[in-house]
Amino acid sequence: MRRERPVFGPGTAYFTRAGCVAAFGLLLAFLCLLGRPARAASPDLRLVGVKGVVADQSSGQPVVLLEEKASGALLPIWIGPAEAQAILMALGKAAPPRPMTHDLMRSIIGGLKARVLRVVITELRGGTYFAFIEMRAAGGRLSVDSRPSDAIALALRVKSPIYVKPDVMKAGVPATREYAHRRKLGVVLQRMTPALVRFFGGEAGRGLLVSQVREGAPAARAGLRRGDVILEAGGRAVGTVGVFESVFLAHPSGVEVSVRRDGEGAPRRLKLKAAE
Repeated sequence: MRRERPVFGPGTAYFTRAGCVAAFGLLLAFLCLLGRPARAASPDLRLVGVKGVVADQSSGQPVVLLEEKASGALLPIWIGPAEAQAILMALGKAAPPRPMTHDLMRSIIGGLKARVLRVVITELRGGTYFAFIEMRAAGGRLSVDSRPSDAIALALRVKSPIYVKPDVMKAGVPATREYAHRRKLGVVLQRMTPALVRFFGGEAGRGLLVSQVREGAPAARAGLRRGDVILEAGGRAVGTVGVFESVFLAHPSGVEVSVRRDGEGAPRRLKLKAAE
């Protein structure tokens, strides 16, 4: 895989700020002609935050982890090295010696008195995610198609919200039903979708990812950690949150689980008991 790296130095070519604003003013005007009108607001869009950027365990490819604010569920999106660097620099509030692409985009948008309203990840098609950037410019609103990685890198710089459509979040979000184990154990579980299996390992439909553990809750005190994969509960294989819920309710005195943890060989066994 070819890796793109920013090159800085005294020989790096650059434009003056006035030249950039003028040139990209024409570009933005062109985009306004080609861009679609802004999509209508959808009340069920899922607000997410950027949890971090990590490396795929098998390929080393960067993965940006999006976390749904309401549930804490994770949605991994595979991205390129250059975009990963741009996202990491924004998360770390690092300032490059010269503006990188997304810094330049922010400066141009500000210089043209435009504003990024939001970023929406809209679709997963053929293994590829799609997104758009919604902006207000020249007295109107427009939506510009974008790769999610570029949209996320820009959103972090301009502090605009990031949303994911519900159909896309099905790859990562557990059902909205209020489970007893979630309340009593302080844990959020989600099924192992193909996207999560690709990152965390294992098999699709086998096991449940621990996507959130409330600090000080019974699950945390028992030793369960975020990123663990529960393979069995009460001696029964679990592949859906509903199955785990039924096992949990059938063992009011506590349920023993088999947990696979990254970096360890054999699964460990933990006893999960709800608070009195």
